[in-house]
Amino acid sequence: MLSLVMPYYRNPGQLALQYDTWTRWPAAAKAQFEVVIVDDGSPEPAIAVDRPDGLPTLSIYRVLEDRPWHQHAARNLGAQVARGPWLLLTDMDHVLTAEAARALFKRMGRLDPETAYFLHRIDADTGEPTIGTDGKPKPHPNSFIMTRDLYWRAGGYDEDYCGIYGTDGLFKNRLFDIAARGFLKHVPLVRYSRDVMPDASTSTLARKEGRRPGAKQAVLAMKAAAGRAGTVTTLNFPWERVL
Repeated sequence: MLSLVMPYYRNPGQLALQYDTWTRWPAAAKAQFEVVIVDDGSPEPAIAVDRPDGLPTLSIYRVLEDRPWHQHAARNLGAQVARGPWLLLTDMDHVLTAEAARALFKRMGRLDPETAYFLHRIDADTGEPTIGTDGKPKPHPNSFIMTRDLYWRAGGYDEDYCGIYGTDGLFKNRLFDIAARGFLKHVPLVRYSRDVMPDASTSTLARKEGRRPGAKQAVLAMKAAAGRAGTVTTLNFPWERVL
């Protein structure tokens, strides 16, 4: 089984689009997938979004506090409760189509458990690859396929850094210290911008423009002063299962 883990925060329209997409997956894919949605304390709860018939196995968990930029902690919860030995971690604005689900399961038996795989990415409005500032195709930096065991051997995301935008590289550094880096060029995720779906991604919080200079360094110093340098804090929040 493969567990699709996805944080949710104020994305009811995008979640409805995800539901519609998952109903179109082939029966074989639905039978081999579970979907784990982690509502990160959203004022517009995921559980309130209508669920159509024909979904794969689905569970919804809810963080009981609304903390800014807490999505990495939501990923930790999803990875903790996931039942599958393999994880597909991605964001609400990235969609795995029926065709991509078929392509993925053709490759599952050949995936290396010591490798973390990025996925190809295309834009929903153009159907073309997402291009980075270097002019080359750019996979999503927070979408991976890896084993659940590998995720936790890397330590998960350090929740001491939650609230600071742009700390995903801390997890990736630890991950690729122990894992090989792979790329599934024939398994695309479709990226929805807010121009296509207004609530595809978070719009209520400042991103790069809201970064506090020295914030990450301050957390590092705090951890060192407390004798916790090199430790990773996970699952440090209240939560419940709602579906």
